[in-house]
Amino acid sequence: MAVDRAREIRNAATPTADALVLGAGVAGLEAGRALRDAGLRVVVLEARDRVGGRVWTDRSLAPHPVELGAEVVHGDRADTWGLVRRLGLRTRRWPKQDESLVQLEDGRVLTMRAARAADPDYDATRTMALPGVAPGHDEDLDAYLRRVGWTGDQRRHVRRAFANAAGDDPQRLSAAAIVDGLTSDDAGEGDFRLPDGQDALPLALASGLDVRLGVAVTRVVAGPDGVGVVTRPAAADGPATRWHARAAVVALPLGVLQSGVVAFEPGLDDLKGDALAGLRMGPVIKLVYRLAAPPFDPGAGVEAVYARGAPPMWWTSSPPGSDTPIWTGFVSGDGAADLLRLGPEVALRRALSALEEAAGRPLAVVEGRVVAWPDDPWARGGYSHVVPGHHGARQRLAAPTPPLYWAGEATAPEGCAATVHGAVRSGARAAREVLAALGS
Repeated sequence: MAVDRAREIRNAATPTADALVLGAGVAGLEAGRALRDAGLRVVVLEARDRVGGRVWTDRSLAPHPVELGAEVVHGDRADTWGLVRRLGLRTRRWPKQDESLVQLEDGRVLTMRAARAADPDYDATRTMALPGVAPGHDEDLDAYLRRVGWTGDQRRHVRRAFANAAGDDPQRLSAAAIVDGLTSDDAGEGDFRLPDGQDALPLALASGLDVRLGVAVTRVVAGPDGVGVVTRPAAADGPATRWHARAAVVALPLGVLQSGVVAFEPGLDDLKGDALAGLRMGPVIKLVYRLAAPPFDPGAGVEAVYARGAPPMWWTSSPPGSDTPIWTGFVSGDGAADLLRLGPEVALRRALSALEEAAGRPLAVVEGRVVAWPDDPWARGGYSHVVPGHHGARQRLAAPTPPLYWAGEATAPEGCAATVHGAVRSGARAAREVLAALGS
């Protein structure tokens, strides 16, 4: 049946290419660039009206770029540095020890350096130096930490910071995957901002590529003679377009694959069912505020706050000396779900109270925005994590099923998954697999 459908789509298809790339996020663009540079005819299909996927830079809230999606380069050896240096982009290290405030469980608000010195239990949650005790296959992160002796306060700090950044609550995170990631990360240290905007990265990758925007993939049919793809206009009803290629890189977000909005033949249950069952798209939201005045004394240089409420993580994207204070609250897991149920206006008011508690005073808002990645139809969540009992799901999702090859942050190795540099690495890997298969 799949062979017949592939032939039908191929015979009806007027647009053709050596390779199709499904999705113009960073992973898809990196794959497309590598394939084009190798001399292949490549077409990238993207449902949004822009490239970048979950890299989304806004320039309407402030005179400086404000990141509504991916925000920083994680690590001084991350894969993205090659592109950053080639483009000559400005970077600024995001310091944390003295420029971040931490609200401890007893309510004290200290600099991170002072908090780590005052509370050794808190310090352990920053280093995440875990004992040499292997997690159980089905063990979640919270159960593992409890088993190795971490206190309730420590586990609450892990929920507020480490697990929140990992995209979900600790009881939904595979301890085995987390430990693997902590011991295999080779991206280096430090976080770095791109003052001119993260969107410079996807825009550079897309330069010279044949990218079709506003094109939603509805069906993918794989057979021995190649791949047939059906698309429709994303923004309105319109006629279907049929494409055919020798191979395709599937760089659609995990949440889109799991939603079933794209039909695959053979079906995804046959191709990737076990892998998809072992991964979850974390519910991640950002609440972005333009404030009338900075929440802290500008002379103190505070750039981030770890609060007791939800959101537990706050930072400013405003450069030093800016007179437009932009502060972003970041929350995942049940905290994000609870805020989303309130609706945008109530969520913005409720979330701001966490920053106000840490600041010790009320804050006036000029403009606020809820960036709800779970509600985005072309993402359906923030980024991926492995659920307990399924460590290895990323490798299974990444495994080629010719003529389909798989990319995206969910397919990256555990140490760099759920990051832009993981997406870059996955796109480069998928491109190498295509070139090897096509003999190019």
